[in-house]
Amino acid sequence: MKSNLFKISLSLLLLMVASFSFAQTPSDIQFEKKVQKFRKVDEGHRITLNYVFTNNSNYTLTLVPPKVDCSCTVVIIPEHKIKPNSSDTITVKFDTKNKIGYQDRDILLKFIPDEKPQAPIDTKITFKGMVKATKESKAVYKKEH
Repeated sequence: MKSNLFKISLSLLLLMVASFSFAQTPSDIQFEKKVQKFRKVDEGHRITLNYVFTNNSNYTLTLVPPKVDCSCTVVIIPEHKIKPNSSDTITVKFDTKNKIGYQDRDILLKFIPDEKPQAPIDTKITFKGMVKATKESKAVYKKEH
């Protein structure tokens, strides 16, 4: 009886370990740079950043269009499926109009494996930089304060 209980327990343990080993992780998506910094720019400039990544998983992935906090940020994602061991690019365009001071923005990404849609890969990319106010913006700020 103890022998059968031990075998059943061992089998369940091995099954649990095997199921975790097939789970998708953020490391299945490798970015050249997940955090990018732009130089100090004058307000009104448009910044374009390219995030190159590689699908290191064994699955073909679909990237879900991310939600962004404001209309100042546009994210352009691949419209095609991303095959295993292939690289692609996500482009982020940031309009600095009316955005003054230090900017630190995250973009949450969700990659869906075609073969395992219930196990998405969630990760984030970030951009940072300083936006210098124009004379007009400084004048408006002084009036309001």
